[in-house]
Amino acid sequence: MSELKKKLNNILKSEDEEGTPSDVYLKFARMNIRDFIKNVVLPSYHELKTELEEHGKDVVIDVDEPNLNYASIIVYTPSQTNPNEEIEEFCFRIRGKTYQKMQFAFPQHAEEDQPRVQKAEIVLRTGTLKEYDIEELTKKEIIYRFLGEYEKWIKY
Repeated sequence: MSELKKKLNNILKSEDEEGTPSDVYLKFARMNIRDFIKNVVLPSYHELKTELEEHGKDVVIDVDEPNLNYASIIVYTPSQTNPNEEIEEFCFRIRGKTYQKMQFAFPQHAEEDQPRVQKAEIVLRTGTLKEYDIEELTKKEIIYRFLGEYEKWIKY
């Protein structure tokens, strides 16, 4: 098998341990928001949840069912005044956003079938951090962004 065929085969047909397409495949595939949330965001949240729970944190993953327009991971901490109560410590949400590219000032020059732009916003309770093309965010990048923001929050 030629080097080109091997490489292309690895890109288009590689799968990770869980049987879902790898980050490489997802990066090159044109995904819609639902696929992005389901195949990239939720697996990264589940990995984060497992690790946070090993450190004694209570974690909830909130998903916009059935639309899958957003998914949140929320970390809770015990209340200092009431040990039976928990308080939200940190919330990290990725929200999908779809819109048309900018139209011309003169509608007669606009293209009829212009493709829709699909973005993912990282949102904290304090507001939107950044907007990404959904092809830019991998599972690894989401975990990295979460940990960076969580560390800032904890150290504040």
